[in-house]
Amino acid sequence: MVFFNSIDWNKDGDFLIRLSELLNKGFPIDVAIAYLAITSKNDQKRYQILLNTLNTGENFSLALEKASFPTFITAPVLYANEHGYFNETLYECGKLLKRKAEQQKALKKTFQYPAVLFSTVIIVFFLLRIFLLPKFALLFKQLSSSENSSSQFSNFLLQQLPIILFGVMLACFLLFLLILRRSKRKEALKRALFFSKIPLVSSFTRIHYSQLFARECGYLLKSGLSIQETFQLFMKKQSNSFFMEIGKHFTTRLELGETFTEASQTIGILEQELVYIIQHGEKNGTLSDELLFYYDFCHSKMLEKTEKLFSYIQPAVFLVIGILIISIYLSILYPMFSMVNQI
Repeated sequence: MVFFNSIDWNKDGDFLIRLSELLNKGFPIDVAIAYLAITSKNDQKRYQILLNTLNTGENFSLALEKASFPTFITAPVLYANEHGYFNETLYECGKLLKRKAEQQKALKKTFQYPAVLFSTVIIVFFLLRIFLLPKFALLFKQLSSSENSSSQFSNFLLQQLPIILFGVMLACFLLFLLILRRSKRKEALKRALFFSKIPLVSSFTRIHYSQLFARECGYLLKSGLSIQETFQLFMKKQSNSFFMEIGKHFTTRLELGETFTEASQTIGILEQELVYIIQHGEKNGTLSDELLFYYDFCHSKMLEKTEKLFSYIQPAVFLVIGILIISIYLSILYPMFSMVNQI
């Protein structure tokens, strides 16, 4: 998952951007990588993997894959060898990685402080349960032979509530692991369909895959390939599993006589507006340019949705923490007022 990613995507983005700039200046790719390795001592091992893979005659896409670059970067680089916009692709992939790194950083920052505060509140609950609850119970036993409502209320807040919260958190974590495990067993396209049906995640999934699809189809069509040739290229052995399955789907549909637009509607993971753009581009003969324009538009759309999601997440987390803090005060003050009335 992106949230647990240990590799700095921001540095990888800078690497791809600088590499594209050096290539534009006429540097051979191996010389450019060796030069960048000198200026990035912490990543020299990864860059050496790139050089060793290139020296064996493999393409740069496979080299990036071996150096632990994500698949949404390696796939565009693979097809860049076909459509010819290699330097532009490296530059755009670098920008994309930097945007993903910013989103990852913002997500961690959103949860970092609430997570520390939430953990502190839970610890306070358990400490109160261990030290304060037995004293309250003993005091109420001395004041009254039967357990009154205040002692029951304190018992619930300090003894039952932490267990309930811990159970809910554990259940959410196990559900998260179950979803990940089930998704890994599925094929790439079915996995994308699986995530596109999960609330909250679905909109981001559709934008992500629509963006990748629009970009690769746009550049390949712009280079002169036909729609059929584009999807035949997706089906090559070097392609990653997602684009390979995409190619199979569209090739089958096109052979059945469907148009590009009709085949796009049946795949289930593309944004509906992308289907409309494909339909409009086919009618006007501007399909490649419209797909590339939509690719750029997806960046701002993803940013807007991310900011909107963050605007809901943090207040919701702080609301839960606020309720827990109020519960702690009630668990202490309510029994005290109750004892005052009994004295």
